[in-house]
Amino acid sequence: MFPTRLKTQLLLITILPLLLTISVVSLFILFDVLDDIESAIIKRSESIASQASVLSEFPLYTGDIDALTRVGDLMIRTHDLTFIRFIDSTGQLLLEKSGQQAKGEVREFQFPVYSHGPNLDDFSSSGAVETSLSPLGRIEIGFTNNSAEAQRFEAYTKVLGIAFLALMLGVFLVYVFSRRLSNAINALMTTAKNLEHKNFSARVKENGSGELLSFQRTFNSMIDSLEKNDAELQDKVNAATASLSYTVEELSQKNEALAQQRQETIDLERSKAILEERERIMRDMHDGIGGQLVASLAILELEKDSEVTRNIHAVLTECLNDLRLIIHSLSMQNSVMGSLLADFKYRTSKKLEQLDIELDWQVDANADALGIKPQTGLHLLRILQEAFTNILKHAGASEIEFNAYRDGQDFIITIEDNGSFIPNSEAIERGYGINSMKSRAAKIGGRLEVKRSQSGGCLVSLTLPNSFSSPAQVRGDSFKISKVS
Repeated sequence: MFPTRLKTQLLLITILPLLLTISVVSLFILFDVLDDIESAIIKRSESIASQASVLSEFPLYTGDIDALTRVGDLMIRTHDLTFIRFIDSTGQLLLEKSGQQAKGEVREFQFPVYSHGPNLDDFSSSGAVETSLSPLGRIEIGFTNNSAEAQRFEAYTKVLGIAFLALMLGVFLVYVFSRRLSNAINALMTTAKNLEHKNFSARVKENGSGELLSFQRTFNSMIDSLEKNDAELQDKVNAATASLSYTVEELSQKNEALAQQRQETIDLERSKAILEERERIMRDMHDGIGGQLVASLAILELEKDSEVTRNIHAVLTECLNDLRLIIHSLSMQNSVMGSLLADFKYRTSKKLEQLDIELDWQVDANADALGIKPQTGLHLLRILQEAFTNILKHAGASEIEFNAYRDGQDFIITIEDNGSFIPNSEAIERGYGINSMKSRAAKIGGRLEVKRSQSGGCLVSLTLPNSFSSPAQVRGDSFKISKVS
């Protein structure tokens, strides 16, 4: 397979014609030298045969074997022949002399021997003498081909040596003169490989000349354009990615907001249904049970005063107060701590004024930010009602100090009086209903403590964690709830 590397292809394209040219020229030179060697061998054999023919012409004519023997010995010694044969005109072998034993190939040549006798033409006016040629026989000689083989080997060696030197010189010159070209092409190929791996910072080393240098500069300009286009494309991709990410994030936020709005709408509708049902129940309780209790109290007031009527009147009054307390805890206006406590103060102040008890009421402004669930409000009002009832019935106090404030993550309510208080007494555990107050405090996640104050009275401390509160209820004209007067 033809090599794929450009540098190798250039070297082969350059060297192969050179090698072919040197080979053809070497073959022509070799053939010419071999022809010269062969011609020299033939000339030598003809020269030897001519000498032997001159020396053996007369002995062949006379059949003098001894003379032929002397001629053969002379030729063998003089020309280092392998053999020499003298044959007459009839083809009969007259004499064969052998020389040294041949060590290589023996070349054999034969030449005819003619008689060179003059003929006189008596009738010729010019008096010219013509020489007639008559065959006397032939001479066969043989000599080794060692010298010819040596000459051929020498010719082979010289031609191959010259061809090799010419090839090496050609390769060296090709390398020297093509080095700049190959370096320039290698620089182009290296940069092309870097571009294939998306390395747009690579540049071609401008080491060429002429048109190749111009091509390298054009190639670098193309790379600059590619790098610029790649940077612009990358910026566009990054911008598109950022825009897509922003769009996805925005859609996600909108979906979350939509889901939250949907949930708030569902909760609002549920709250609306609950409030409407609560309003209906409160109206029925107010109009039904409340009206019956008020009517019963009015009938008792028309009866004669007696202990029975007074007891019944007290029981009905307590039932009416409990009904008012329940309706009060479910009222929309009391869905925050501040409103709940303010309403409780309003209802309790009348009793305290009748009993000539002074009330010091201190409520933190943060109470208006705490939402109260209806059930939580009912438990809280029951605890406050029980605490004030115990003070009114058992403490004999003249002053009550009420404080509601935030302490860190907790909301604390304290009720302190200046009456009498005996800790751990059986009357406290049974008559004051402290266990019931503690149970209600635990149900709303709070903690209730009852202890003796510094003034000798009772100190009730209710600690409510931040988790007891709830978001303030929705208010509006369609959710107004009437209060029991």
